[in-house]
Order: sequence, then structure tokens, then C-alpha cells
Amino acid sequence: MTGARRLLFAGAVVTVAGLAVAATSPIVGTGDLDRIHGQQTAGGVLVVAGWALLGWGVHKFGREPS
Repeated sequence: MTGARRLLFAGAVVTVAGLAVAATSPIVGTGDLDRIHGQQTAGGVLVVAGWALLGWGVHKFGREPS
């Protein structure tokens, strides 16, 4: 597996993990507000990091020799 493909795979995995963390946070009003915001923020940070990895992987994939 090439470096670009590994970046694409890692970006996809990190993005899915971030979505899972954010999606499983409790609904506002049903739990501790600090925990809810912390979990949603952590999930959002993971999603953005995954997007950055995906973008870098796409950039590197386009520059690989055929």
C-alpha cells in the first residue's frame, strides 16, 4: 500500500471515528452539559483531522507517478 493510500485510509478511519464519537454523545438536557459539549467537541476535532488527512492523501495521490 502506498503512502497516499495509507493517508486516505487513515483519513477515512479518523473521520468515521469522529462521527461515531459525536453521534453517540447524549442529547442536551439529558446529561451533564460539560460532558456533552466535551464529547461533541472531541468528535468534531476528530472529523476535521480526518478531513485534513483525506485532503493530504488526495493531494499526494494526484502527484504519484502512474
